[in-house]
Amino acid sequence: MSFIHKMIKESRLFSSQILWFTCLVSKKEHIRPLQLTLKKANCVQVKVVKMEQGHKTNRFIAWSFLSPEQVNQWRDDRFNN
Repeated sequence: MSFIHKMIKESRLFSSQILWFTCLVSKKEHIRPLQLTLKKANCVQVKVVKMEQGHKTNRFIAWSFLSPEQVNQWRDDRFNN
């Protein structure tokens, strides 16, 4: 889990260049501490997506430093030229 905490910390350096950061999290008990770390890092959007296949459950956590309005502007700047 320290890898993900480091990734969150380093993602701040690229906060305006990357729309969404993601990381696979296999243990559900790691989600809450990661959400707290993301809150401390001033992430604007955080999403947890649960994925199930058979008896196996994984999840990934995604975060962005951009507001929904900034996301639209980011997308328009790159894809509507």
